[in-house]
Parts: sequence; structure tokens; C-alpha cells
Amino acid sequence: MVKYSRPRHGSLAYLPRSRASRILPRVKFWPKYDGEPKPLGFIGYKAGHLTSFYIDTTPNSPTQGLEIAKVGTVIATPPMIVAGVVGYGEEDGGLRELTRVWSKKLPDIIKRKISTWRPNEDEGIEKLKSLKDQLVEVRIIGMARPALAGLPKKTPDLLEIKVGGALDKALEYALSKLGEEIRIKEIFKPGDFIDVIGVTKGKGFAGVVKRWGVKILPRKKRKGRRVVGAIGPWKPPYVMYTVPRPGQLGYHRRTEFNKRILLIEDDGLKLTPKGGFPHFGVVKTECIVLEGTVPGPPKRPIVLRYPAKPPKIVPEPPEVTYVGLVK
Repeated sequence: MVKYSRPRHGSLAYLPRSRASRILPRVKFWPKYDGEPKPLGFIGYKAGHLTSFYIDTTPNSPTQGLEIAKVGTVIATPPMIVAGVVGYGEEDGGLRELTRVWSKKLPDIIKRKISTWRPNEDEGIEKLKSLKDQLVEVRIIGMARPALAGLPKKTPDLLEIKVGGALDKALEYALSKLGEEIRIKEIFKPGDFIDVIGVTKGKGFAGVVKRWGVKILPRKKRKGRRVVGAIGPWKPPYVMYTVPRPGQLGYHRRTEFNKRILLIEDDGLKLTPKGGFPHFGVVKTECIVLEGTVPGPPKRPIVLRYPAKPPKIVPEPPEVTYVGLVK
């Protein structure tokens, strides 16, 4: 039987497969949230993996009510400081920054990130309140300190995080938290589904076999074996984007939807295995355990976001029986 077609190698959904522009990824979309005002995101640092045993509460699951074991990812989540507040207005169907307020209670390490940092809290708050009628979105500038998580990095990580809820309450909440700490428990709780945004492990320049999974050609092929058989037809007179080509592999910005929080632990030492996590060490701060894996190597910053496409059926919070290494 002659085979006339076969599925292509590799997915075109992740093009372009280029290097991420920054190690702490931007959040390109913030979902709608109508509850009590709170930030819709948090910054964490990947520590490692453990085995999680918990009672399955998923409705109609074959293992409902039984104890199951799954891999869990430990993410260190040191408290963030609300370094500033940003107000956005609408312009041409998009967002336009109206004003930005910086707190005057920030530690000096902020100058490692912004050398020209100058606090404008007093006059900035008055200007922000005067533009209240023009606001369409309020965001806080979250400042995460990786040193609190046990990392050798001293430079803080800054990220604009949308404040969900009614606009007037969101503005009031953001100004009340200016210069203060926020913790992971104020935003998420065990059993919540969240989106994980991170940068994958970089693998450098790779050929088409490793990058796209194309078939290795027979030994007698004249122009090479680890190449594509043809790069396209005569017309159009250029190489189409659908043709597998060598290039960057890894270090891509990726979003994984609906990761379930199994556990939130105040003391990371309780979850740290003997000898510490490989390539990370000891978790010295608050941490969470996510069901499954997340992209990136240890110590990589991870953005935890309120779910953009939450599941229709949300099971009860899991009853975790054991988290740790299994011998």
C-alpha cells in the first residue's frame, strides 16, 4: 500500500521558536476578576520536585476518594513588596499609562534594578486620585527578592500585576498596600487552579532532528542524513515558515494553564529534602506545591497568575497526606 501523506513533524503553534527576551516573562493577558480586590499574580522561584500523596476529590474520576501519588513541584514564594502603583487609561482600544507612583519605603536594593529610582509617593498619590475618572485598570509593581528564597541573586525582580475587582476598590487596595508586603496566602489558597508562565530550559542551537523530530534519512542519502529531504517547492520562490529549520531550541517563554495548588507551606524547611534540592539548596521561605511540573530549571523565576481559562468543574481542596521523597 502506498502512503500518500503523513502528519508533519513538530507543532507550528509555538512559532517563532526564538529566545525569550527576559528571564522573568511578561504577562500579556490578565483575566477578568469580580471578587474582592487582590493582585492577580505572584512571583515564585522553582526549587525542585517531590512526590505528593493526596485523596483524589475530582468528581467522576476512577480514583475518586482514593489516595493517589503524583509529582509535585515546589516553588519558593518569598513575600513581595508593593514597590509602586500604576494607573492606566484607554487610548485607541489599548492601554496608556497615566501615572506611576513609587513608594518611599523601599530598601536600597531597588537601585540595583533602577539606578535612577526616585520616590514620588506623596505627589503621585494625589495625581493618581485626580485621574480616577480616566482609569480603566490599576496595577501594582511587585518587587520579589530572590535572596529571601536562598538564591545568590541580589537584584530584585519587578513585575506589573493587575489588581482585580471593582475599579474604585482596586485603587483603594493598591494604595493601602503601597510599600507593604504581600504574601502568597493573600492571593491563592490550596485547591486553586493557576496559570504558570515561565521560560524553559535553554538548549542552544540545534538541528532539525532534535528541534523538530524529523526522520533521519537512509545511509546512502547523498546530501546528509540529519537534514530535511527538501526545503520546499520552486513556487513560491522562498522557504516557507512551515519547513523545519535549525535554530534556537529552548529558553522559550511558555504558559501552562490550570496547575492545581496542592499545598501552601509557611516553612519551606519542612519540605526540603535532606541535603537540599539539587541545584537549588534549602527553601528558606514560604513555598507552594503545584501538581505536575513547570517549565524551566531550578532557581528560574516563575509567574503565578489567576487562571485565564478556569475549569468548569472545580473539585474540593485536596487532602494531602504526604509530600516528600519516596525511597
